[in-house]
Amino acid sequence: MGVTRNNLNRVDADFPLGVLTTVTGVSGSGKSSLVSQVLVELVATHLGHEVPLNEEEGDELERTAVATLGGRIAEGMQNIKRLVQVDQKPIGRTPRSNLATYTGLFDDVRKLFAATKTARARHYSAGRFSFNVPQGRCEHCQGEGCVMVELLFLPSVYAPCPTCHGTRYNAKTLEIQYRDRSIADVLGMTVNVAWEFFADEPHVHRSLDVLRQVGLGYIRLGQPATELSGGEAQRIKLATELQRMQRGNNLYILDEPTTGLHPADVEKLMAQLERLVESGNTVIVVEHDMRVVAGSDWVIDIGPGAGDEGGRIVASGTPRELSKMPQSRTALFLARFLDG
Repeated sequence: MGVTRNNLNRVDADFPLGVLTTVTGVSGSGKSSLVSQVLVELVATHLGHEVPLNEEEGDELERTAVATLGGRIAEGMQNIKRLVQVDQKPIGRTPRSNLATYTGLFDDVRKLFAATKTARARHYSAGRFSFNVPQGRCEHCQGEGCVMVELLFLPSVYAPCPTCHGTRYNAKTLEIQYRDRSIADVLGMTVNVAWEFFADEPHVHRSLDVLRQVGLGYIRLGQPATELSGGEAQRIKLATELQRMQRGNNLYILDEPTTGLHPADVEKLMAQLERLVESGNTVIVVEHDMRVVAGSDWVIDIGPGAGDEGGRIVASGTPRELSKMPQSRTALFLARFLDG
């Protein structure tokens, strides 16, 4: 209640619990300010969690601190035990971070390699198959898979390591194979290929299946975090969360998770968000995609315009109800989608 920040001025918002709510509006209307900033900060403070920092690009001295000047949670926090913000920030800032390491999938894969007959004979532990430890990595590139080449009068460039040829590992480690594939071969597989390859390993197969269900089947397991888009990073975080045991009473907040997604993958994403709700959780999504809006249980439309012309809740209700509200700019597009 009484939220004041950016273009929001004493806004009162009601977010129903135990359902999927979509927050809509034109760009700059105040959606992210209300949900991804104020709501996250208020819930985190109430739960006693550290308030997430809103990191932005640029020098630290150039960043402008934006404070929430007013707002409080009136009721309902007794039903929220945990806050999960699934944002588009990178899963890592160096090439050493990737999908496999972030999700924990790589731990299970390394254990499979360590359990092979040859690895046991050589007394290789699972740690040997990490490219971050001296025993298994290529020492020439320190497990980076590439080396920096300095050029005169030009910016430095990166080239595949001449020793390991980009595999990251030393020759002895690459001699260990699981079903005729080295650890580097596995990291080079896409999620779809790995899902078929590990069909007989239930735990690994289940983790890969969740990644496929959020539309990440084309990503390589070892693809560096620096090569992933914000939308891909967000879906990796969502998949990681889906792999955990769902206890209910969690609040999940996502900001435009369909960015860059094919319509077929949007359907997959919606199925996973519905799974979270069915497990007793609350999901709030900031979104423009009408597929998500129409598939929600509740819609809150902010506007009517952007900047000073926005910052107000102009309509709220079920998708069908909101599609008939003339004061909402989203209503026309939602009605066309529902009736199409």
